Amino acid sequence: MMAFIKARPWTSMTIVLAMLVIGINAYLVFKNDSNITRSYFIDEFQKAYIGTNTERVNKETIVAPAETFTITADVTSLSAVNVKRGQEVMMNDLLATYQTDEVDEEITKLESERTAYETELSDLQDALDQIEDEYGDGSNPKSSINTDQINDKLSVTLKLELAQQNSASTAVALLNRHIAETNRQIALIEAQITQIHSRQGIVSPIDGIVSAIKEEAGTVTFEIYSNEKAMYAYLSEKEWQKVQEGQTVDFKVKHVKDALSGVVLEKQMIATDDHTFWANELAKTAALPQPTNYEVTLQQDAPLEDIPFSTTGKASIIVNEAFDSYKVDKSWLATTKKGNKKLYIINQEGKIQLIDINVQFNTAKSAIFMDYVEEGTPMLSNEKRNIAAYTFRTLPVEKIQWSHFKDLTWKQYVKYIVF
Repeated sequence: MMAFIKARPWTSMTIVLAMLVIGINAYLVFKNDSNITRSYFIDEFQKAYIGTNTERVNKETIVAPAETFTITADVTSLSAVNVKRGQEVMMNDLLATYQTDEVDEEITKLESERTAYETELSDLQDALDQIEDEYGDGSNPKSSINTDQINDKLSVTLKLELAQQNSASTAVALLNRHIAETNRQIALIEAQITQIHSRQGIVSPIDGIVSAIKEEAGTVTFEIYSNEKAMYAYLSEKEWQKVQEGQTVDFKVKHVKDALSGVVLEKQMIATDDHTFWANELAKTAALPQPTNYEVTLQQDAPLEDIPFSTTGKASIIVNEAFDSYKVDKSWLATTKKGNKKLYIINQEGKIQLIDINVQFNTAKSAIFMDYVEEGTPMLSNEKRNIAAYTFRTLPVEKIQWSHFKDLTWKQYVKYIVF
C-alpha cells in the first residue's frame, strides 16, 4: 500500500479526496436535521381510502320493559289477590277482588256522585232554556245578563260568570261548555260503576307480566311490566354529551343470532342512584361508569320475543358519521400554532407534500376528514420531513430488513450518495 502511494502520489491523493467528499456528502444528507433535499425510504404509511366513517359509543346493555305500570289499593278493601309475581296477564284481567261490602259502598258513593251531576245538568239546561227564551229574538240586553231571572240552583261561581256577560250568545256558549263538562263527568262515573259491576275488583291496564306485589302501610301495590321490551345502557358525563335522542344504534343480544338495529329513545337528566333498579341489575355483570352515570333507553326496531328481562347485550351508538370521508391515525397529524391540522402525504410525483385538512371528528385512534385526496395516496406519520423530497417505499408494505441493503452493490450506494 505504501509502495503504491509513493509510486503514484497524485493518484493516491485523488482517491483520498474523493473518499472525503463522499463521506462529507453522506453526513450532510443523512444527519437528522439535514436541510438537503434527498430521497426517503418510507417503511410505514397508510393509504387514503374513501368510505363512511363513524364514531361510536359502545356500552353494555340490559333488556327491560318499555313501560312499567303500578296500581295501588287499600288492602282492607280487598278480599283476595288473584295473581302472583311472574304471572302473565292480559288487559282487564282481575288482579285482586274487592270485599262485597266494599264493592257496595263504592258503588253507592259513585251513584251519589252521578245523581249530583245529573241534578247539576238539569239546572244548567233550565238556565240555558231561560236565556234562549228571553233573548231568542236576537235582541241584546243593555247591561249584563239578569241572573235573578236564571235558575237559582246554579253555583255562585257560574252565576258570577253569567253576570259578567253582556251578550246572550256568550252566556249560551258558557252554559254549553259547563253542560259538556258535566256530561263528561257523568260518563266517567258510569264507566267506573260498569267496571266494578263487571269485575268486582282491580284489573290490569295492559298486557304484561306481574313483576312485583308489595304490601306496605295498609296498601297493596301491583307492578306490571309491559310485554314490549327496550334496552337500557348507562353513560358517563362525557358520553352523555355526545349521545342524542334519535341516533342510530346497533345491538347484539344474548340468545339472539341476528344483529339488531334501533335508536336512542330517551336519556335521563338525573344520575342513577342505589334505587335505580336496572342499573343495579346490570352492575351485577358489568362495570358502570364512575363516579356517576346516566340511564339511556334504547329502542330496537324488531321486537325481542322469548327473551327474558335482565338479559344482557351490547350496544354501539353512532354519535358521529361522515360519508365519503378518509381516516388517518390521529397521532400522524401536525398541529400549527393556530390549531390547524396538517398531514404529510406522497403526491403523484412521488414527492413529500404537507397539506391542510379539516378534521370532522376523532375516534379513539383515528382522525376523520373529508378534504379531497386522491384515493390510494400514501399518508405519512408526523415527523419533520423535507417538502418536495422524493421518496421510495417497499411494495407490498413491509418493514425494512438487512436483506434490502445486501441486494444493492457498493456502486449503487455511491451513485445514490453523490447524485
